[in-house]
Amino acid sequence: MPRKAKSTRMGRPPRESWPTCKVEECERTTKGGCRGMCSTHYMQVRRGMRDEEGVLLRAPKRVSSYGAEARCSVPECFRRPKGRGLCSPHFQQWRAGVDVGVEVPERGFGRKQAPSYKEHVCFVVGCPSRPITRGMCSKHTQQRAAGILDEEGNQLRPLQSLGRKRKPGPIKDGAGYVLVVAPDGYNGPMRDGRVLEHRLVMEEKLGRGLGPHELVHHINGVKTDNRIENLQLRTRKTHPPAHEMDVSLLEEALQHLKHNDPAAFKALLERITDECPNRPHQEDCLS
Repeated sequence: MPRKAKSTRMGRPPRESWPTCKVEECERTTKGGCRGMCSTHYMQVRRGMRDEEGVLLRAPKRVSSYGAEARCSVPECFRRPKGRGLCSPHFQQWRAGVDVGVEVPERGFGRKQAPSYKEHVCFVVGCPSRPITRGMCSKHTQQRAAGILDEEGNQLRPLQSLGRKRKPGPIKDGAGYVLVVAPDGYNGPMRDGRVLEHRLVMEEKLGRGLGPHELVHHINGVKTDNRIENLQLRTRKTHPPAHEMDVSLLEEALQHLKHNDPAAFKALLERITDECPNRPHQEDCLS
């Protein structure tokens, strides 16, 4: 089979010689580069390290951080570092035992050495917590980020309850009781500065605060009717909370009392009738 004739190249012949980079003290050619510079110095122009004439505007960063502008620790090397502050070729040479001309740091190069706070406390006055960052604990660090504290731990503005404004006027809680804003100097308000209205009305009548074992009962059963005539002071033994009462057990106890002690059952009905005159037919309800 006859061989094909060698084809001749069409167009401009390949370039055989390249000029030298116009940057001073650079002996590389402009092959692979642009604007009269070698590829290395041209990339420096694109990164803003040199101007169009090749004049150095800023030195490359040779720091422990491997950021976008970090460069190899070896002088006159502008490649990005890969390990121990060295670029990939110099790192491989160092591992092979070749002297790269710089002191290679120990393991951990590039890591941020955070200060140890094991033996310290938050420098905010009166805070015994261990600091997390910048000498502050976690709570005061969040307050500094929110603009409540400055860098020295001084308070710039007062704290707001739960980080939101309190709604004006009375509101209802999840159980249906009315909540009002606690007066100035009230002992033991809620976190948002409110208090149960029926307890506040009873405390104003008694002239003292209520204990945790004392409850205020609504006579007519309406939780929003907080008139003093509709409120009655009781204890947890005589008036347990509604979630602790079992209707089936109450009915069983009344039926047991009716069959075993009719006199006591009748006395109970008379007492209920005397205390609740506006509720007729008590015997029909319990018969």
